[in-house]
Amino acid sequence: MNESSGMSVCALQSPVVYNEGGSPRICVVDCGLKYNQLRCFLTRGVRLEVVPWDHSLNTDEYDGLFLSNGPGDPAMCTAVIENIRRVLQQDSKKPIFGICLGHQLLASAIGCSTYKMK
Repeated sequence: MNESSGMSVCALQSPVVYNEGGSPRICVVDCGLKYNQLRCFLTRGVRLEVVPWDHSLNTDEYDGLFLSNGPGDPAMCTAVIENIRRVLQQDSKKPIFGICLGHQLLASAIGCSTYKMK
């Protein structure tokens, strides 16, 4: 998968906010997320801003960052990895959680390499 085709087919194209008055504010980077993940946050009263995989991230706009799962090889996701790397370099430190591909993207952003297990 390359970024211009795979993620853009299975992910959101523009930001969407759910539960505007909720708290805390979680930014969800959509790399092909499953909607049950959103339901789990929303049942807990969280404000969600779901952004496309290539969206520029600003730590002033959220309390925590969630990197979703999705298809493909994290090594091909250079734009997402670079956005995460920029977040990690900012002075304002916020919690970051990744699931599946999101966890691999976070690992790649800190310099780890990933590989497919048999």
